[in-house]
Amino acid sequence: MVLDEFIAAQRADGYSRNTIGARVRCIRAIAQAASVRVEDLTVDHVVSYFGARSLKPWSRRTYLNHLQAFGKWLGADLVAGIRKPPAPRSTPNPLPEEELVQLTGHTEGRQRAWVLLGAFCGLRAHETAKLRREDISVLQEGEVVLRVQGKGGRTDIVPVPPVVVRELDLGNDGRLWDGVSPQRVSRTVAGIAAKHGIRMRYHQLRHRFGTAVYRASGRDLLLTQRLMRHASPATTAGYAAVADEQIHSVACALPGADPDARTKRSRRRRAVACASCGA
Repeated sequence: MVLDEFIAAQRADGYSRNTIGARVRCIRAIAQAASVRVEDLTVDHVVSYFGARSLKPWSRRTYLNHLQAFGKWLGADLVAGIRKPPAPRSTPNPLPEEELVQLTGHTEGRQRAWVLLGAFCGLRAHETAKLRREDISVLQEGEVVLRVQGKGGRTDIVPVPPVVVRELDLGNDGRLWDGVSPQRVSRTVAGIAAKHGIRMRYHQLRHRFGTAVYRASGRDLLLTQRLMRHASPATTAGYAAVADEQIHSVACALPGADPDARTKRSRRRRAVACASCGA
């Protein structure tokens, strides 16, 4: 079967199970809508599929990436002449520090570890779910690092601070928490937060990590990019915009930005005038 061969080729190229699964679902959906076999797909079928649906720019871009990969393997151009929307710039939404403190105070065991891995190591839910003891190493200096396989199958080294190490059970081999899916990690943490009046997504812990790193590094964008494991500094720039205290200070210092400033200045001028006249 053509799709089986495509899946095997994608695995050989090192793509993750999630990526391969998303590509297969996309290809099958378009072939089913056109009532053709996947190997008979053409750019006209793709155009008809897009024309009949109102897809958001990000979904449209993702579909085109999947079709481009399949077409390249198939030896056909399935996206010729179709405009690919530019990658939308997402704005990070970090979990506020006071809510992080509250959340960690109401979690224990592996749930607490999940929270800390997101907030202090920047792990995504699927990276937290599949964490294995073999991924963690203790260096000669006593520092602990984590090998993380993220997007695109790329493996990165992530430092693990002591606050996280204390919550990890490093005594056994294999997965640290068997039978746990990314959805379970996300829903469990969000559910605990909701019970205490905090509305959040697990990914906001990673956003918190990125903004905290940017501040702690003295606004070092390159270092933040490395620790966030971003392929492009353009992605990291969003975290810089949220975390940069300087831009907030400049905005608040603009004339008229502080509604009480005029009153304060008027009072100071009256005080000076009274002092000069001896009143």
